[in-house]
Amino acid sequence: MQRAAGVWGLLTRLRPVNHCTCRWNSSSVRQRIRHYTVGKKIHGFTVNQVTAVPDLFLTAVKLNHDNTGAQYLHIARDDPNNLFSVQFRTTPLNSTGVPHILEHVVLCGSEKYQCRDPFFKMLTRSLATFMNAFTASDYTMYPFSTQNSKDFQNLLSVYLDAVFFPCLRELDFWQEGWRLEHVSPDDPGSPLVFKGVVFNEMKGVFANNENLYAQHLQNKLLPDHTYSVISGGDPLHIPKLTWEELKSFHATHYHPSNARFFTYGDMPLEQHLQQIQEEALCKFHNIDPGTSVPIQPRWNEPRECHVTCGPDSLAPDPAKQTTYSVSFLLGDITDSFETFTLSLLSSLLVSGPNSPFYKALIDTRIGTDFSPSVGYDGSTREACFSVGLQGIAEHDIKTVKQIITKIIDEEWF
Repeated sequence: MQRAAGVWGLLTRLRPVNHCTCRWNSSSVRQRIRHYTVGKKIHGFTVNQVTAVPDLFLTAVKLNHDNTGAQYLHIARDDPNNLFSVQFRTTPLNSTGVPHILEHVVLCGSEKYQCRDPFFKMLTRSLATFMNAFTASDYTMYPFSTQNSKDFQNLLSVYLDAVFFPCLRELDFWQEGWRLEHVSPDDPGSPLVFKGVVFNEMKGVFANNENLYAQHLQNKLLPDHTYSVISGGDPLHIPKLTWEELKSFHATHYHPSNARFFTYGDMPLEQHLQQIQEEALCKFHNIDPGTSVPIQPRWNEPRECHVTCGPDSLAPDPAKQTTYSVSFLLGDITDSFETFTLSLLSSLLVSGPNSPFYKALIDTRIGTDFSPSVGYDGSTREACFSVGLQGIAEHDIKTVKQIITKIIDEEWF
C-alpha cells in the first residue's frame, strides 16, 4: 500500500537537510570531546559534565537544553556505528494502552513527512543498521543507528518530526488502536467485532500464560502508581481510550521537558545538537509534565495474590499447571553500586546448574522450570527479585515455599 507520490514526497523532503555531513577522524574523537568544559553553551544546550572512561575507550558528555530542560547524554567513541535515541517518561494511570497506541500512531505521518508510515518506508530506503520503537512500563523509546552521516541526519529529521509534530489523525487511531468492524465488511448485517493493531497484539501477548503471570506480578508488587496498570494495554480496557485522550497524552508526555536524548559514536556532537535545536526544540518552552514516579510505600507484612489463567493443552502433565513464586521489592535502580551488587547476587542464586535455587527447585523435578521473571529485575524505578517454579501440582505449593524460604533465610542471609 505504498503510493509512489507519498514515497517521492518523503525522499524529496529528505534531500535538503542543510547540515555539514562531516565525521571526526577516529583518533581525535575522544580528544576533541574533552575540550568541552562545564558551562559551555552549544546550540541552546549547556554542558553539565564531561567524564572520560578510559577502560571503555569513551568520553561521556551530559548536557541540558536551556529553554526546555531536556536532558542529553552523548558518548563519544571511536565507533562508526552511530546511534540516536529519544525517550519519554510515559506513566499511564489506566490500562487503555495509551503509550503503546501513541507509539504506533506517531509513526503514521508527521507535519513534514505526511505520507503514510514514513518510518516504515525508511526501513527499505535507509542505510540504517537498526530502527525501532519500544514501549515499556514507564517510558517510550525511539532509537536508530547508522554508519552513514547523511543517513543519520535524514533519519534524525524523520524521528524528530514524528515524535514532536505527528499528525495524530483519527483514522490512524482507529487503525492502530481499536475500532468496531463488521466481520464481513461488505455485509452491514454481519456481527461487529473489535479490531486494531495494538488491540490484536495485546490479545496475542496475554494468550501466553507466562506473559500474563509476569504482568500481574509487577502490578501486584507495585500497586500504587503507574506500575499497577498495563502500559501496553489490556484488551478489556483498550476500547475505553478515546482519540482526544490520545492527543492529550501526547501534549504532556511527548514534550522536550519530558525527553531524554542519547547519541553515541564518532560523529560530531555539535552537528546533532544543531539539528535537534533547529528542527524541534526551538519551538518549545519549559513545562512541568508531572510524570515522576513516586517510591512504592513498603508494606507492614507480606501479601499473597492469586492469578487465574486458561489451561495449557500442551502441558506434559495436565495436573501440574500451577506456578508459584516469591518476590521481594528492592532499592532504587539509580543506586549503581547496590544495583550491581544485587544483580551479581541474583546471578549467584539462580544462574547455572550449580546455583542453590537450581539445585533445590529444578534438580528435584518438583516442577518443569523456573517461574516467569525469575532473578533480578531492574526495569522499574525500584528493582525486585523473584524466584519460583512453574509446572507444579497445587499440593506442592507449600513445599516450594519452604524450599525458597530455607535458601534465602538460612543459606544466604
